[in-house]
Amino acid sequence: MAEKERPSYLTVVSYRLFGGRTPRFTSFRTIYLKSGIPRLYESYIAIMFFVSLSAFVSAFGACALIHYMLFELTLLQFLIAVLTLSCVITLTVPMAFILYPLYRRSQRRKEIDANLVYTTGYMGVLSAGGIEIERIFERVAQVEKHRPIKDLARKLITDAKMFGSDVTSSLREAALRSPSEGFSKILIGIINTFKTSGDLKSLLEFETERLLHAKREQLKRTLGTLTVLGEIYISAMVMGPIVFIVMLTILSVMGNVTFGLSPPEQLNLIVFFGLPVISAIFIVILNSVLPEEE
Repeated sequence: MAEKERPSYLTVVSYRLFGGRTPRFTSFRTIYLKSGIPRLYESYIAIMFFVSLSAFVSAFGACALIHYMLFELTLLQFLIAVLTLSCVITLTVPMAFILYPLYRRSQRRKEIDANLVYTTGYMGVLSAGGIEIERIFERVAQVEKHRPIKDLARKLITDAKMFGSDVTSSLREAALRSPSEGFSKILIGIINTFKTSGDLKSLLEFETERLLHAKREQLKRTLGTLTVLGEIYISAMVMGPIVFIVMLTILSVMGNVTFGLSPPEQLNLIVFFGLPVISAIFIVILNSVLPEEE
C-alpha cells in the first residue's frame, strides 16, 4: 500500500495557528467546493491568514527600512506611511486566495458545459443496457477525458463505496460540488427518477436531446458572431491599413504634421504598433467566442 501523503509544514503551522479561529465564510465555502481544489477548505483559509500575516510582517519591515533610509519623516508620518503601504500590499494576498477558487470554478464550469452532452449520451447508452447508476458513474470515472467530470464521478463513487453513503446522498453531494448548473440539474433529476419511476434511460435520453438542441443553437449563434467578426477583421486589418497608407502618402507629399508626428512616423506607428494591437484584440475576442471543447 502506498504511503499516505503527509501535509506540508506550511499547512501544519497555518492550521495550528488559525485552524480553529478562522471565520466560516459560508458563501465562499460553496464557491471553494465547486472549484475542485483538493485541499480542505479550513486548511486553505488557515493558509490564507498565515500568508497574509507573513506578508504584512515582511512588508512592514521592508517599508520601514525604505522610509527610514530615503525619507525624513516625523514619527507619526512614518507610522502612517509604513502602515498604509503595508496594508495595501498585504491586501493583495487574500485577494489572490479568493480569486483563485473563482477562476478555477469558472474554468471547470466551462469545460463541463462544453462536453456535458457527450457524457450524458454515454450515460444514456449504459443505462439502456440496464446498468446500475453506481456502475454507470464508475465507467464515467474510468473513461471520461475531462478532469472536472472525472473528479466528480470519482468523488461520487468514493462517497458511495468507501464512506458508505447511499446513492441519493452521493448524487446530492456531487450536485453541490458541481460548478455547472446544468450538470447539477441532471444529477438532481437522476435523484428524483431514482426515487420515483426508476426509468433512468428515458431521463438521460431526454437530457441528451435537450443538450444537443442547445449545442446546435449555440453553434448557430457562434457562426453568426464569427461571420460578423470576419467582416470587421477584413475592414480593420485589410481595408483600413490600405486607406491609411494612401492617406499618409498623400499627406507626406503635402508635408503635414499631426500630433508632432510626420506621415512616415505615423505610418510606422500604424504598421508596427496599431496592427499588432488590433490582431491581439481579435485573438482575445475569438478565444472568448469559440467554445472550449476538445
